[in-house]
Amino acid sequence: MEQSAPFVGRAVELARLGTALSEGGRMILVTGEAGIGKTRLIGEALRRASEARAVLLTGGCLPLTETLPLLPLADALREFVQAPDSRLLDEVLAVVPPYVHAEVGRLVPRLVKPAQVHDASGAEWRRERLFTAVGELLEEIARRVAVTLLVEDVHWADDATLDCLTYLAHAAHRPTYVVTCRSDEASLDPPVTAWMNHIRRQRNVEEIRLDRLSGEEVEQQAAAILGAPAPTMLVRELQARAEGNPFFVEQLMAAAVGGSQGDQLRLPSGVPAGLGEFLVDRTQHVGADARRVLEALAVVGRPVTEALIVEITAINRGGVRAALKELAASRLLADRTPDGRYRPRHALLAEAVVAELLPGERSELHSRAAEALEGLADTRLAAEVAGHWAAADRPTEELRARLGAADAAERMFAYDEAATHRLRAIELCRQVPEQARPRGLEVPDLYVQAVDAFKASGNGLRADEVAEEAYRLFADHPDRAVAAVIHARAADYRSIDSAETGLEMVEEALRLFEGVPPSTDHAAALFLHSNLLRNAGYSVRGRGSLRRALEVAEAAGSPLVSRLLSVLAHDRFVHAELEQGFELLERAWQLIDADTDAESVEWLANIESNVLLKTQKLEEASRVALRHLDAIQRGGRADSFGACLLAGNAAEALIGVGRIVEAAALLEPRTSGSPTRDRWILDLERAHLDTIRGGLQAAARRIQQIRALPIGGSLEFNRDIAQYAADLELWRKRPAEAVREVETALEYLDGADEIQLCGSLLVLGLRACADRAEAARAGRDDSGVQFALAAAGRIESWRDRQTADPLGDSAFFRAGSAERALWNAERERLTSTSQPDLWDLAAKHWEAMSRPHHAAYSRWRQAEAQLLAGQQLDVAAAALRSAAAAAAGHAPLIAEIGALARRARISLEPPSSAAMAAPATPDWGASYGLTDRELLVLRLVASGRTNSEIGAQLFISPKTASVHVTHILRKLGVTNRVQAATVAERAGLGDDTDRA
Repeated sequence: MEQSAPFVGRAVELARLGTALSEGGRMILVTGEAGIGKTRLIGEALRRASEARAVLLTGGCLPLTETLPLLPLADALREFVQAPDSRLLDEVLAVVPPYVHAEVGRLVPRLVKPAQVHDASGAEWRRERLFTAVGELLEEIARRVAVTLLVEDVHWADDATLDCLTYLAHAAHRPTYVVTCRSDEASLDPPVTAWMNHIRRQRNVEEIRLDRLSGEEVEQQAAAILGAPAPTMLVRELQARAEGNPFFVEQLMAAAVGGSQGDQLRLPSGVPAGLGEFLVDRTQHVGADARRVLEALAVVGRPVTEALIVEITAINRGGVRAALKELAASRLLADRTPDGRYRPRHALLAEAVVAELLPGERSELHSRAAEALEGLADTRLAAEVAGHWAAADRPTEELRARLGAADAAERMFAYDEAATHRLRAIELCRQVPEQARPRGLEVPDLYVQAVDAFKASGNGLRADEVAEEAYRLFADHPDRAVAAVIHARAADYRSIDSAETGLEMVEEALRLFEGVPPSTDHAAALFLHSNLLRNAGYSVRGRGSLRRALEVAEAAGSPLVSRLLSVLAHDRFVHAELEQGFELLERAWQLIDADTDAESVEWLANIESNVLLKTQKLEEASRVALRHLDAIQRGGRADSFGACLLAGNAAEALIGVGRIVEAAALLEPRTSGSPTRDRWILDLERAHLDTIRGGLQAAARRIQQIRALPIGGSLEFNRDIAQYAADLELWRKRPAEAVREVETALEYLDGADEIQLCGSLLVLGLRACADRAEAARAGRDDSGVQFALAAAGRIESWRDRQTADPLGDSAFFRAGSAERALWNAERERLTSTSQPDLWDLAAKHWEAMSRPHHAAYSRWRQAEAQLLAGQQLDVAAAALRSAAAAAAGHAPLIAEIGALARRARISLEPPSSAAMAAPATPDWGASYGLTDRELLVLRLVASGRTNSEIGAQLFISPKTASVHVTHILRKLGVTNRVQAATVAERAGLGDDTDRA
């Protein structure tokens, strides 16, 4: 990297950056306002670094009218590929996997062989696969030489570049990544802001923020430019006007040196207050050709070659070369890139120059820039070309480029951008006569493609809006096939708000498809019809539509065949025909290419992981879900609803086996914001995770937000929400609210298919009744007891009237026996005769299925029942220790186990490592001569407990409790319980036990 001006100051920042570069394996974020010297600092640090740091790859983001996905990565890798010495490149390419050639070839076509080039189909949407390939290539280079990837001006970055940098930051091992970003933008794009907030929190990311130069440093810079001490008055003026911005200082000094006469060195007096006006004023000193070249560079908005400048300006090569020399001498050009490209000195300069052009001049230059870029025959530039045609007000040419930009964006997995290009193409079709449009272009097709692209990006709300607009315009299209597709797309999204409306609309779509040749769209409509019927409880009709969808898909040779087979497999699983189900699922997997059909992978992986969840093979379910989730991310569909559903399955499995840290690592990055309609399933699992970790308020808030979303009337989804909400209310010690959650859910689940999925909900309901009854009995609240018994009767009645027992045994719903054991134990607890043997049986069932938290809950209740039954203390201690060990990660359950251990004076440490003893006596208690047991009793007295309640809490008789209270009153020197409670409260002795 060449330096065109002296470097001054920044000693601390330079040292930090130098250290980071020498250590490697991290991302360095250099931030500061425009012109503050970010690039200069990096250049100086790299110049001073060890010569072993042999490879610097540089790419920059540009303020283009249209975003160009992964532009800086493409430029950086192209620089490496075009290096004169190709030995390193050859060594690296010889060892990286073949897919790296193909994927990186999307960015640098020279890397890919013709046979490896893929078409522009949707199967090419494999974003994470591309990122992985880039990472592997850089890592392989770094194995041989130290390498730094510099990405400049990330404030202009596209979403794909931000995502790739996030991936590289997490995967950093040997390479060093340096990223620059302006901190003075009035408003960064929301994706850039979100990226900055996220990346700053990463462990291996270091941020270096550059402030303005001090007055002394400005003086040093001016002296370095002059090669001699600068006059005092000039320095003072420079400090006042440049305000410590090194770029402003440099520009002011350049104008002073170039405009002064004789020995008089002064800043130009006529410079306007705004920097833009001043920069434009600087350009007035250059000749006409130089001005024309600068205008072309400013309009084109990207570094360009001398040859391209010739095309845009229509100046001969000699004239362009002379103009470039003049601009360089006037410091109006940035340092030339390694491949010989030119751009204005600063983006602000380019903006100022463009603003000075007359409308006709701008239009002409944009047209010539579009033509020149089109001549490069690089489809990745289509968005940029479209932007130039738009600026030139040439709709016919823009429409053609816009369609190419949409295809290019899809190849780069930039779904939102692809959809946006298609929507712009729709607008242009209103301006361009039909005969001037590309042959075969139909506006309804553009709408459908935009809907599908938004859906793939996870932007379901936008897809919904576009689908509705298409329905308003084309529901009555004369072509039945077109009208049918429009109806089906609208039905898909209307069904989210109203299943009944969606069902009516998709049935109209199916009527329109009658007599039309078989197609994927027809099969998809039948598939949607089947899903809506089944969700509404019409399973027989739903299976009929599913079989018909398979017939149409097979006749059309559609990729939907594999997805339909997976749903048929699910039906087999539900009916406990596991062997037949797995045969169908295997057949479905054989029909797809997991590397190219990410959407089908979503379906099949969701079905397979769901089956493993239901059959209680949770470890295998997590492995399957995570493995295929990785493939889906490489396929570019990481934000689709199917990917969120699969991540939810993985999280559910991890939580189920007690791997809380791993579940958190999966969920937290995906649930950092508020729930949305497209990602709420992950937020529901996050609420469950927060409950387990003790974040009960956060979990309640998240569930409330989920319920405010328009997520439709799916019985399964609403059952899951109710189940997690009831579980949360139980740990919040609000059993009556948990009962209401369960009963409300059971109302709409009455008679539903897959009734055995309601087993957990039923058990939670009965547990809530038992909790309410226990609390009511302790408070002598007869009405509370009656409420609990009545609710339990209604829940049991609901179970009895179902066609199948929700707690019955099944080869598919394998949790039935364990849930039935829990049900029986909770029913006994409801009537205040909790049976240790029943809890032991339930625990053994859960332990056999490797469900530690469920087993821990059962062991806790077992120990409690044993203590209440007066069994040997060591017997209860064994159960309680087992509960404590299995409850790891479940904060509320651990708290309950600890509270019971304190009340029963049980140590949770194994007998071999710790004697059974009461907690250490606080100094305050010792000063009054209170024993450990008396301290526990005093806490309960302070909370207003009666002798009977104290006895129940501490597993002693009311008479023994009374004796303890008498001793406490005597030792404290008080005459009644109120005075004792006052003394305890003033001493900070609250009740640290929990009500049973």
